[in-house]
Amino acid sequence: MTQQSNSQPSAGLPIAVDAMGGDHGPKVVVEGAVSAARDFGVASVLVGDESQINPLLSSCDPSRELPITVQHASQVVGMDEAPGLAIRGKQDSSIRVAFDLVSKGKANAVVSPGNTGAIMAAGVFVVGTLPGIARPAIASLIPKGVSGTPTVLLDAGANTGCQAFQLVQFALMGHYYAEAALGCSSPRIALLSNGTELAKGNDIIRSAAMMLSELEGINFIGYVEGRDIARDVVDVVVCDGFVGNIVLKAMEGCVGLVTDSIKSVAQTSLRGKIGLWLARPVLRSVFREKLDPSAYGGAPLLGLGQVAIKCHGSSSSRAVMNGIRVAKRFVDQGVLNSLNVALQQLDARVAGVDSEGGNGWSRAFDKKASGMKSQDKSSKGSLGGENGRE
Repeated sequence: MTQQSNSQPSAGLPIAVDAMGGDHGPKVVVEGAVSAARDFGVASVLVGDESQINPLLSSCDPSRELPITVQHASQVVGMDEAPGLAIRGKQDSSIRVAFDLVSKGKANAVVSPGNTGAIMAAGVFVVGTLPGIARPAIASLIPKGVSGTPTVLLDAGANTGCQAFQLVQFALMGHYYAEAALGCSSPRIALLSNGTELAKGNDIIRSAAMMLSELEGINFIGYVEGRDIARDVVDVVVCDGFVGNIVLKAMEGCVGLVTDSIKSVAQTSLRGKIGLWLARPVLRSVFREKLDPSAYGGAPLLGLGQVAIKCHGSSSSRAVMNGIRVAKRFVDQGVLNSLNVALQQLDARVAGVDSEGGNGWSRAFDKKASGMKSQDKSSKGSLGGENGRE
């Protein structure tokens, strides 16, 4: 894995936008970039097949006065392609070229609705990771019912299997992301588990919990369950990407279920139709501004050496626009620099961290985990419920 020291991107550079990777083709991406330029003044470079992009851009911006340029890329990485092979074999793919622009100092961030694995592979291969990071993570925002600040969920799909030290790194990255990007003071951090009792979870979760409880400056509150993610009890929820992606997609499905159910019931009677019409302003505010994933734009890939925002594959132009806006905010607020400093401080506390960030962490965690297993066995009767059973 490539690692490099982070150089803070210049706020004056454009955002490199992968125009070809999404499910809906370049049209929605071009429209999103035009909206970001008009509404927020964010400059961008659209990366992809110029024969497709230029006509779309001309139709959205006939005068071509907006700060948007086009960088040709002749290849595209499909959603079903193996990420590593695609990035190495398609060096002129839109996602690879987008990261190349950032690496060469011609752009300050990447936004893409393409193949998640390919975005991660291209990011690691081209711009590297922050020092000490074993694996970058996708951080998604989950709206809360009563709070204006959403919950950060990570990893949301980049790493299907994680070790304890990686979960701790995710927690640390989530901490500084919540502080810098969301303005959350002393964010509450928790591990997602199958219960809040100390004996719940597997060995990896319990090992990560013990290490997090020993870190200074981190407001670790223990375990939370899935039902707590959207409640005002936690600010950063940490899990591996397999669990996180299922949670994210399940919550998106629940929002769709509620929306479809309201429409279905309202159409069965005149009273329902009138009630829905009267409630439309409130429902629009709730579903469009709070529960619609496109309102949040995309999810940052925390741990890469440069800013990268992953939009949903089926993103609308609104989602792409907000993804570009989020990328610009990351650059302006220096989130990468905050993460870099925090990770260096954490590495200094743990002896034996090697150049890859993994083996030394693993040895430290395994040593502590063995002691925790012994403690779990001795305390099973008091923590495990009736008759010592979980």
